[in-house]
Amino acid sequence: MWLVKYALRRPYSMGALAILVFILGLSSLRQLPVDILPEVKTPVVNVVWTYQGLNAREMATKITSFSELALLNNVDNVKEISSETFNGVGLVRVVFQDNVEIDVALSQVGAISQTILRRMPAGTSPPIVVRNSLSSRPILSMVVSSDTLSQSQLADYARIQLRGQVQSIGGMRLTLPYGGATRQIMIDLKPDALPAFGLSAADVAEAVNQQNLTLPSGNVREGTRDMQISVDASPESAEVFANLPISARDGRIIKLRDVADVRDGGAIQTNLTRVDGSSAVLVSMIKIGDASTTEIIEKVKERLPEIQAAAPAGAKITPIFDQSVFVQSAVDIIAKEILIVGFLVGLVVFIFLGSIKSSLIVLVSIPLSLLVAVIAVKLTGHTLNLMSLAGLALAVGILVDNAMVEIENINRNIGLGLSAPQAALAGAKQVAFPEFVSTLSTCIVFTPIFLLEGIAGYVFQPLAITVIAALAASYFFSRTVVPTLAALNLGKNDKHYKGFHKLEASIDRLGDGIANRLPALRAKWPVVALVVVLIVASAGTLLAISPQQYFPRTDAGLLKLYVRGPAGTRVEETANKFAQVQTTIRELIPEDEVKQIVELIGQPDPVNMSWVDTMTIGGFDGEMLIELSPKKASTFEYQTLLREELTQRYPDFKFLFLPADITNQTLSGLTPTSTEIRVIGRDVPGNMGIAQELLKKLDGSSDISDLMLRQVGNLPEYMVSIDRDRALALGITSADALQTLLGVLGTGGTVAPSYWSDPRAGISYVVQVQAPLQTIGSAEDLLRLPITTPSGESIQLGAIATITPRTVPATVVRSTLQPVVSVLANAPGDNLKVLAAQSQEAVADLQSRLKPGNKIEINGQATAMTEAFRELAIGLLGALALIVLVMVFNFQSWVLPFVALSSLPVALSGAVAALYITGTPISVPALMGLIMTMGITTANSVLLTSFARDAWVQGMGAWEAALQTVRQRIRPILMTALTMIVGLIPMATALGQGAEQNAPLARAVIGGLMTGSVATLILVPLIFTFAMKNAVPGKPLVEE
Repeated sequence: MWLVKYALRRPYSMGALAILVFILGLSSLRQLPVDILPEVKTPVVNVVWTYQGLNAREMATKITSFSELALLNNVDNVKEISSETFNGVGLVRVVFQDNVEIDVALSQVGAISQTILRRMPAGTSPPIVVRNSLSSRPILSMVVSSDTLSQSQLADYARIQLRGQVQSIGGMRLTLPYGGATRQIMIDLKPDALPAFGLSAADVAEAVNQQNLTLPSGNVREGTRDMQISVDASPESAEVFANLPISARDGRIIKLRDVADVRDGGAIQTNLTRVDGSSAVLVSMIKIGDASTTEIIEKVKERLPEIQAAAPAGAKITPIFDQSVFVQSAVDIIAKEILIVGFLVGLVVFIFLGSIKSSLIVLVSIPLSLLVAVIAVKLTGHTLNLMSLAGLALAVGILVDNAMVEIENINRNIGLGLSAPQAALAGAKQVAFPEFVSTLSTCIVFTPIFLLEGIAGYVFQPLAITVIAALAASYFFSRTVVPTLAALNLGKNDKHYKGFHKLEASIDRLGDGIANRLPALRAKWPVVALVVVLIVASAGTLLAISPQQYFPRTDAGLLKLYVRGPAGTRVEETANKFAQVQTTIRELIPEDEVKQIVELIGQPDPVNMSWVDTMTIGGFDGEMLIELSPKKASTFEYQTLLREELTQRYPDFKFLFLPADITNQTLSGLTPTSTEIRVIGRDVPGNMGIAQELLKKLDGSSDISDLMLRQVGNLPEYMVSIDRDRALALGITSADALQTLLGVLGTGGTVAPSYWSDPRAGISYVVQVQAPLQTIGSAEDLLRLPITTPSGESIQLGAIATITPRTVPATVVRSTLQPVVSVLANAPGDNLKVLAAQSQEAVADLQSRLKPGNKIEINGQATAMTEAFRELAIGLLGALALIVLVMVFNFQSWVLPFVALSSLPVALSGAVAALYITGTPISVPALMGLIMTMGITTANSVLLTSFARDAWVQGMGAWEAALQTVRQRIRPILMTALTMIVGLIPMATALGQGAEQNAPLARAVIGGLMTGSVATLILVPLIFTFAMKNAVPGKPLVEE
């Protein structure tokens, strides 16, 4: 009441306040970064260790495990430490508690990792320590291709020059090249020439290292000058390398060119990239945190002409997989929806109020409230994204209620003979506290969203912040700006459009009709109760049989296909198979609907593995990225078609569809598939058997697809065993023999790296000694490698070593130091519920076979979905309890709060029915719709109950009070419901990219309002009369 008086006494202050909100709101809107989803601030840190050539088992034993143990012992607030170890790469993932400060966590992990570096084997590279944010995903890729430049030149350009031109753009990082060949000084040994000179590969490598040095020098003071001294410690070119003396035999100097070919070229490729079948180099731009996707890509495109002009002659730079198109399209669509909603709301308000002045006063509060919500989004550090915009769109319909109730009361009091200022004061006195309780109850309904953990919490909190801020602002402006404008502009002689009085009479007749039929319904209350029970029971049945998913799938026109061939297949052979798969894909998808297909074959650079999640293990697997043209059929239809056809045509290969666009990648979390069943424990053989049994149990289900083991346990390898006694007898140590082997295989540089500095580029490159691939093609070739004895005699490796073929794990996965075997599976359609149920059933059947200390965990979207549903349900129960307590303050009764909530079951039943009828799965956004339905229905019911109680307190009978309130409240209830329903229709249709995320919410609200409004007008009055039949107005314990 005092707030209204203050506003009426200081109208200029209210005007200044409105202008200030307008300025601050627009300024905040302009500064907000634009993205598809809110930042998902998962507290996860990745640590990547590299040791080239070390197999996965030894890498896990000697490097990864020690890193895990050190981090587990010395880092605070750790939730889980997991690791995945490949050949030469160990990826340790540290997941922290949700409340941890990520900067502190990064510092601790980095410090511990650097500290234990001394404990690691000689040659271990310093670890890469980076934050793993689910919001940091590739938003744009650049293809570097050429018909004249080599793969080495392309990769070198992408790694150095291109990075220098792009990396200065804020909010992003550039990956290292995918594909291409890393530039190196390649010393290609001639295995047949080595024995002739009495040399081994180890001798050559040692000689090169001794003559390619990085050494300090000094200064000489010559007279008055101080002369700097430089030394010729490193060759300046490949030609100088070729003339390096290696050894002296019988008076002859043996040069490096005598036993090797030296070239400035590229390393042997273990990672291939092809775009539409042609070899290329690809780099991806990764958005960091809450940076604006659209702004980053816009800046990159502005620099693209300059980048192309500065590129080497013959190089072509092509941007692909531009995610800003999808982001901007999705944001534009929902922004248009807000405008449409605003127009429709204005139209409905005008139709119901009939007066242009009254309508404009009501509508003034809407943009002001929305701008306050924008300011709240800015202050809380969020972005302008689908969720915050959806909150604004949803709020538009709700915001009408506060101003509408206020202006309607003012007009009614003016009709009773009061002046406009008096009417404003009288109207505020009548509705201020009930409106406060109504608004507060609606806000409380959204509090469970802040209790959500994980991805769902991060995604939907901006929506809740937006709606709550807008509602709070709406209540404030309805008590200040609205009465001030009404006092200044309204009067008894306001004009209404032609036909308004007929509409008003029709609404009055509808109210009278409902009120007149309530006695009959009251007499048949058992029938009414039975109908309500049947409605609720039917909704419960529909809820039980409805499909469930974590979040709606988004069709961004992208497909990501993981392809795994037989373990141990050479990368070149895998590439040939990929080419066949690509041909098949182009046969199945019409040519005009395929924009491009990118193949990433073989294990990427370890740096890229720390930034971009990948399932690629080695040269026998990879990923295919398929971008479809805008005019296309459903991406999911093509996904189903490809899944069926590729599995049949290539039975030796495994296929797995992964999240492709930034929305699905973010929402999928740390698990690449719908579900991941992890068998954890020390009993690796037994657990592997259980995992195989899980595959058999789940195979054949039409609700499960893409079944496979994540780990590869049958990688073929040759085990070289040194006969140490025989070697010692010849004066050879195991180190001598193995250095020869490493020198030929090109991994000797891991232990003793050698670098060459290009004097023109000013960049250092690796000097690599190894035998060309074509010279070592079998185990026998390895056994014929020469080894030099201390006496100068040359013997073959086979004299002291044997080679045994065997199979080993290609990857070693652990969770908190315990080995893990994982089964991956996807849900082919929209229903995660069946996948979750069948997974749990299969796991339950096998639990008894686990040895003590072993366990089975189910992770992934199916598990996250179940947890989110449970958290929301518990949170809603708590919110309802809090709403009841708030209503007790308003009603001063323990009964009336439950009267006001009596329409909720019917409203929620309508929401569930709407979801089922439209074929919409139950998801987190759908549950947000149920929450919104609860808020709106509760607000209407609270006001109706408050009006009825006030009439009853003033001496009217409970029945008469209920009937009078129905007649008074029918117009605002109908208007609120109609405004929301009409306003949400554009969102419910899910037309356009990204609209799938908010459609379930809109559909649930529309269904809930349809049934909830009817229940509010019929059920609440009936229950009010029964509850207050024998009650008497209470008296305070102490009279004022």
